[in-house]
Amino acid sequence: MGGPAEVDRAWGDLRLVATAHAVSTFGSFLNLVALGLFVLHLTGSTVQTGVFMAVRLAAGFLAGPVAGRLAARLRRPYLMIGADLVAAGMLTLLVVVPAGARTTVLYGLAVALGVGQTLWGVAMRAHLPTMVGPDRLTRANGLVVTLRSVGMLLGFASAGVLVGWLGYHVAFLVDAATYLLSALLLVPVARRTTAADRSAATTGDTAGATAVPGGQPATAGRASGRFGLLRAVAPVVPAMIAVRAADALGSASHNVGLPVYATLVRPDSPATFAATFTTAWAAGSLLAGRWAARRAKRSGHGPTELPFGVATCLMSVCFVLAFTGLPVWLLIPVTLAAGAADGYAEISYTTRLQAVDADLRPRLFGFASAAQNAGFGLGMIVCAALLDRFPPLPVVGTAHGLALAVALVFLVAHVRLRAAARRQPAEVAP
Repeated sequence: MGGPAEVDRAWGDLRLVATAHAVSTFGSFLNLVALGLFVLHLTGSTVQTGVFMAVRLAAGFLAGPVAGRLAARLRRPYLMIGADLVAAGMLTLLVVVPAGARTTVLYGLAVALGVGQTLWGVAMRAHLPTMVGPDRLTRANGLVVTLRSVGMLLGFASAGVLVGWLGYHVAFLVDAATYLLSALLLVPVARRTTAADRSAATTGDTAGATAVPGGQPATAGRASGRFGLLRAVAPVVPAMIAVRAADALGSASHNVGLPVYATLVRPDSPATFAATFTTAWAAGSLLAGRWAARRAKRSGHGPTELPFGVATCLMSVCFVLAFTGLPVWLLIPVTLAAGAADGYAEISYTTRLQAVDADLRPRLFGFASAAQNAGFGLGMIVCAALLDRFPPLPVVGTAHGLALAVALVFLVAHVRLRAAARRQPAEVAP
């Protein structure tokens, strides 16, 4: 990583990126609530509201592979800034256009938010190893998850207040301001990235001379196509992506099922129940981020594939338990545990994907993002349809049960492969 000055500069840039991510996440969760309510208010149609969400999810899914290729060829901080500026511009446009044009702008906004969120996430995760080096990735991802959890918590909590007290237009302008702030926080990082690229080219540094603009070395043997990409990485990586996609499907079930469940168990105040649920979940994710970062700092190494599988299993079990009618004093620790397991699984997963070859990393994150968006989108559609016929518990139980089954298969296969690898040297020894 270089001397102490370079390490300090890298961590300063990381804090800016993590803070920008938290601010951007605040805006994402604010508009997730506010825009859903606004579409229903504007059109009076639950179908239109569902179509809006479907367009947003589909745009994010389709943008995954494209985002990976862009992140491999262009300077990633500038991609993140561009995504923020487009989101801010579209939200402002929604406020100022005539009422008759707002429906059209809404669908353009859905595309912009879906594509932008995918592009931002892929670029950030692919860029972190360049910033902090491979030995500090767990700490870096822990910080990102910690601050993101704060942004998510504040976004959920403030959405109802802003819409209820100040109206939709003010809420959208506040949302646009969060994206502008995120872009401003990234400007120093983008400038230093550009300066580092120029310095490497000037000094004739080998990595700089063969680097793509994002700061990653280019290799001759690039994997072509999605299947070529998956064959080029360790077998465990595609398996982890499959587990994460199943996990996204399970997550969709409790996201779409929570409003229904809250109405059933607390008909007098469903919003209060939902806020308690999401607050405990976000707090658990925050605690996982802090714990993972401190543990990595003390031990010098990060989580492995085995804790990822265990954490995914624990998360699914806890989310199912949260829909069994637990009293509030028990619901809070169960949901807290679900959030902590979810946060730790994400840190383990992201850190492992960041360990692949630098030239494959952006495209791998693009593919992984598409897989997660596909799982989440499919889960939203299927679970929303099932909730019309069944209560929340069997729907959430089935979806998270599938995620649990996939994670258990991953764990069993991983343990067996590790055991076989340990036996192999003994078998070939003379």
